[in-house]
Formats: sequence, structure tokens, C-alpha cells
Amino acid sequence: MQALSTSLPVESTLVPPRGIEQPLEIPSPVPGHPLRWRRVRDLMRQIKTAPDAEQKVDAALAFFDAVGGLGGEATFQRFATTPEGRRLLRTKPDLVALLGNREALAAMPEGSLGRAYLDFAERNGFAADGLVERNKATDRERPDPQDPYRQWFWDRFTMAHDLWHVMTDCSTEGEGEIRLLAFSYAQTPQRGYGILLALAMSSRLLDWGFLREQLRAWRAGRRAHDLVSVPWEQYLAWPLDEVRRCFGVQVITA
Repeated sequence: MQALSTSLPVESTLVPPRGIEQPLEIPSPVPGHPLRWRRVRDLMRQIKTAPDAEQKVDAALAFFDAVGGLGGEATFQRFATTPEGRRLLRTKPDLVALLGNREALAAMPEGSLGRAYLDFAERNGFAADGLVERNKATDRERPDPQDPYRQWFWDRFTMAHDLWHVMTDCSTEGEGEIRLLAFSYAQTPQRGYGILLALAMSSRLLDWGFLREQLRAWRAGRRAHDLVSVPWEQYLAWPLDEVRRCFGVQVITA
């Protein structure tokens, strides 16, 4: 049985488990572009000085395009080589729509992941598709329109950012976002995450307590199971603490 190669670029196809249905014909990735130093510099300044959280988020999303390279292609390939990832790529469940159904989430048991996400979204005034839509609105390069697999994956990956907030109990402000950044870099060591984390830490190199917190968050990300390929749809009604135990995720609040 042929599997998707983990080398770049992707030329092969994915063969479904047990030989059912047709192979997944995944196009080769769009070539990456060089790191845009001036754009990166300007966006780093915007991230540090933007007067509100929304502007910081928009600058951070654009930043991931500006750093160039193949972005998260290695993350996509790792996802696509797992049995769960192949199943999800075939079925393409709509996580954005599911998390946008507030009535369904409110009907889930108290203490469940779904209810915790609903509380998180309402507390922060977030729409389920907010981060996904804002990501599309930035100058970040999108996957080829003829590549529905990567388009679906990156929307899902972006949507899961808020679920990672819930799983780790990291806040969406200040040091909470930085801790989640360290956790995310351990899970998916992309160039953009690394540069943003270095930027955040460079201004506080003598703050040993702050640096220890980022190291603790990074270690938590390393110890946790691979969250990228989690079929979140199946776990929304589970108790949040049980989902954390299932995937080895520890709370990393200060």
C-alpha cells in the first residue's frame, strides 16, 4: 500500500485504508516564496505596537505569509500520512459550521469540551468562523483553488487554534497567547511560529520567570499527542478533563 511521501514536494497519492474507494489525488504544493524581510520587519513592528488585539491578530496572520518558504507544508504532510488524517481528508467534516452551531453546543453536557468552547467564544466575543475569515482576508497566500484538500485542512487548522486555547486554558491576551505560541511551536515547528516566539522572548530575556513559563509551555506541547489530526467532532461532548487526559494535554496557565 502506497503512502504519501513525507518528502517535498508531494508527488504521490494517498491510498485509503483497507483498499476502499479511490485514492486521494492530492496536488503538489504551490512553490514557496523567499522570506520578505521588509514586510516581516513592518509586521513585527505592527504586532508589537498595534493598539488593539484585532490589529495584532491581523498582523500576525499576514506575518505567516511574509516569512516565506513552504509554510506549514510539513504539517499538512504529517497530517496526511496518519490514518485519522486520511479519513478526515476524505470526509472533510465542517468543523467551522459545527462550532458555529451554538444551540447544539449549549445542549452538550456541562463540563464538556463543546460547552467549554462555547463559554470561551462567548466570553471573548468570538464568532466560530472569525479567525478563519480574517485569515482569508489577509495578504497570506492561499492554497491553489484546485487543491480542496489543503484549503480544507488550513481552514480546519486555523479553527482549531481556539480549541487549543480551551484545551490548554491559555487566555487570548498577552502572556496567554505567548504560552500558546510556545505550545504550538512544539506541536508544529513552523518558521513563523519560531520567529514570533523569538520576537516575544527577545524583549524579556532577563525575565527568568517569563522564560520558564515559555519553556514549560513548549514542553507541554512536546509531551502532548499530535493535536493536528484529532477528530475534534467526536470529542465535543466528552468531559473536557477527559479529552485532556486522552491526548496528554496539561493546563498551562500561569
